[in-house]
Amino acid sequence: MPKLLTTIMLCTLPLLAQAQVYKWVDDKGVVHYSDNKFEAGEAPVKELKPNGPPSPVLPAGVTWQERDAEFRRKQQYKLLAPTYRPRELQASNCRPDARAVCR
Repeated sequence: MPKLLTTIMLCTLPLLAQAQVYKWVDDKGVVHYSDNKFEAGEAPVKELKPNGPPSPVLPAGVTWQERDAEFRRKQQYKLLAPTYRPRELQASNCRPDARAVCR
């Protein structure tokens, strides 16, 4: 029974937090806040709307799969770059009589 009573009390606690707050400025220009409407006097009532649904989350620019693929491309380039030689350099290293075969 005590657990049920505690649970009910905890469930009703947020209802108490939804009290209205009144804001007014007195004759001296001082801003006051109160939960009592009568302290505010004849101040205009401004209804505030609750926040709407949150804005949608923008998709991330680059996914982890794309980053992983880029990392693998860079790794492969690092491995193959030392063995790469341009065709002009390969042709210049060929013997003059075998240049047609080297190209």
